[in-house]
Amino acid sequence: MGPILLATDGSEYARQAAKQAIELATDRGVALHVICVVDQRRFDDTALSSAELATIYAADHAAICVEEVAEMAATEDVRVVGNTRHGSPHDVILEYADEVDAEIIVVGEHGNHTEHFSGVRRKLLEESDWEVRIVEGTGGKIMEESG
Repeated sequence: MGPILLATDGSEYARQAAKQAIELATDRGVALHVICVVDQRRFDDTALSSAELATIYAADHAAICVEEVAEMAATEDVRVVGNTRHGSPHDVILEYADEVDAEIIVVGEHGNHTEHFSGVRRKLLEESDWEVRIVEGTGGKIMEESG
């Protein structure tokens, strides 16, 4: 069995997805990889420009999102590997899933659209060869699966 990959943005929906991903990783005895992507469609790479402070903030926010999931998993016997990257979220998530040979990708039903553009869930479902589980934000139930 391969590891579980959780894509997070720190939203309440992502927290519900994190609970499901931690449970899956615990039940299967596999590592939990957590990724948060700084959306380059909104934030450029850090450079000397007016967008520099916003990009730095977004990168800091991404690191906090990953750390939050690691703290949630601390009481479980789950190895958490965290990563933050810049790019188009669905592309980066799929690339990372390939790198770590993930078995399942877990994401929340909706994201934090003040930090990211929408459409990540839809694109993951359409473009992924992996099993993708979409977790409902209110009850934390799996609402949609592919693969």
